[in-house]
Amino acid sequence: MSLQTVKTIDGIRFSVWSPAEIRKYSVAEITAPETYDEDGMSVQGGLMDGRLGTLEPGQKCLTCGNTAARCPGHFGHIELAEPVLHIAFIDNIYKLLLSTCRSCSRLKIPQEDLDEFIKIKNKEAAYSVISQKKIPERIIEKAKKAKECPHCGKSQSELIFTKPTIFIEKTDIGEHRLLPITIRERFTQILNEDLLLLGYDPATARPEWFILQALPVPPVTVRPSIILETGIRSEDDLTHKMVDIIRV
Repeated sequence: MSLQTVKTIDGIRFSVWSPAEIRKYSVAEITAPETYDEDGMSVQGGLMDGRLGTLEPGQKCLTCGNTAARCPGHFGHIELAEPVLHIAFIDNIYKLLLSTCRSCSRLKIPQEDLDEFIKIKNKEAAYSVISQKKIPERIIEKAKKAKECPHCGKSQSELIFTKPTIFIEKTDIGEHRLLPITIRERFTQILNEDLLLLGYDPATARPEWFILQALPVPPVTVRPSIILETGIRSEDDLTHKMVDIIRV
């Protein structure tokens, strides 16, 4: 008979992992593109590292000590050489670049107008889902038209977006591509008050987290190896893709 305490779940909230959280919940930094050595043992620091879980019956996980039947698997991480835009948040990144100043990172709307938006938001006792969407949409629509930042006075450039992940600023002296590291630096300066008006919770979704610095590596249970009829071990497509990332 199990003596585990039963608890009631009050709710579930989805958030964006920060680089610090990715590293905190990681059991191992993955640095080697190799998976198994010549003896068929998983390579330490490789994508099938024994700390990420176990697939073999009778073999114990190096993190939790359980066998494959009870081990849930554990995340690792890869430290990226350069920041990379997260493809799932490209639309968010585009809207933030359109609506914030390229110099001071404030919303390109006069402070008195921002104060009015805050009043509208606070006026409704029940801040409805419709309002949550409409206020950010109105702010972005107004901010992206600004030719000059009302806060620092710097002129604003035309932003060109080329799918999937290329952002180009067009200035008087020509065009230049915005690198992920530059975008991340701008986003770190965005005030929490401005983010709240755009519908973001700064505690769980800071915009600089949309640019990856550390890449989570899924447990081996998510991407198990298979043994072909020839006896050769074949790795999951996800594992192959992460091998490419490490080698780059």
